Amino acid sequence: MQGGESAAGAAKEAGANLGASAWAGKEKTMAAVQEQVEKAKAHDDPAAQAEAEARKEERVIEVEAAKQDAYRHNAAVAKDGRAAAVVKDEKEAAADDEEE
Repeated sequence: MQGGESAAGAAKEAGANLGASAWAGKEKTMAAVQEQVEKAKAHDDPAAQAEAEARKEERVIEVEAAKQDAYRHNAAVAKDGRAAAVVKDEKEAAADDEEE
């Protein structure tokens, strides 16, 4: 039973990671587009263009950190789920041994 539950947990973790990655990609793209809009509006102001680029870089760093936090969270949840499955299997095996 453990193998199936571990595989399901791994699949859930992979799905959650895929979602986090997709979200991060969308946010990074939005930051890049916003930077381009701000640069276009400030086409004659190099300082404003530099600010726009700095804001984008800061946002990209924040998004990447959030994605990595999500990955760590997903791994912890999957690990806890697999650990719970092992404990459950051990309890079932002990109960079977007591019945015999």
